[in-house]
Amino acid sequence: MRSSKDRIIPLPADPSPSSRRTVESLAQAGHGRTILERELVDCARRLIRLRKEMDQHIPPGLVKDYAWDILLELFVNGEEGGIVYVKQLMLVSSITPTSAMRLIDRLEDEALIERQPDPLDHRRVIVGLSDRGRSAMVTLLRKILEQPAESDTAARPKPFVPRGR
Repeated sequence: MRSSKDRIIPLPADPSPSSRRTVESLAQAGHGRTILERELVDCARRLIRLRKEMDQHIPPGLVKDYAWDILLELFVNGEEGGIVYVKQLMLVSSITPTSAMRLIDRLEDEALIERQPDPLDHRRVIVGLSDRGRSAMVTLLRKILEQPAESDTAARPKPFVPRGR
């Protein structure tokens, strides 16, 4: 008996160009990635999850950095071969469409992201990290991974020692 995991879902006889592009980009995802690159993606995923859980401990919206949420989402999707549209970023950031567009404009002005029209549907705009944006995210995520664990003695505060002793 086959489990639901073993079930093969047939593709339509003539998949749409959008479906083909999605399947092709997902097939490319992960090929040739190093262990460090996979760890960076896992780290970004954990950060996304923690940002969502923050509202359970701190009043919703009090501690938010919408640009960081967008950059994390673009990093994970970019590394996994996903395609992100402006509308998705509006939903991820959980701010008004006008504010999200202003933020996306600002990120593009800083050369952290790039926008391009979807060649299959010119009503949609694809957003991705620029080379500069990806480099910044890799650097930041590496630094986060390198941080000592909470139980590590290096993370403990040093005792106060008065001068001259």
